[in-house]
Amino acid sequence: MRARRWYQAEIQWAVMVEGKQGLRAWEESVYFFQSEDRDAAFQKALEIGRRDRHLHGHQEDRLVETRLARIVSLAELGPDRTEFEVYLGSRRAAEHLPFKHEFDPAGTAPMDVF
Repeated sequence: MRARRWYQAEIQWAVMVEGKQGLRAWEESVYFFQSEDRDAAFQKALEIGRRDRHLHGHQEDRLVETRLARIVSLAELGPDRTEFEVYLGSRRAAEHLPFKHEFDPAGTAPMDVF
């Protein structure tokens, strides 16, 4: 048996509304998991995507559900990873800071997520 390796899968779902509206929104998440090989990792990503499909029920008398749309990307990260990065993109600065500005990351407490 091959050693299990870490994989990263970006998964996309479509939020669908019954009737004329159809597609309302896209939802995407990144998952990290271990698998034996790329084929098994792809099957695991499909399993995750199908598992996270859900029915929102009726909103304004229309059925709304989230459906697995596709596996956007699948990357093998290696067997012995101890940290992972998820790049969240970039955005334009809304404030002006001079080049000589000193940041204090140790003096700023991170927010709690839960």
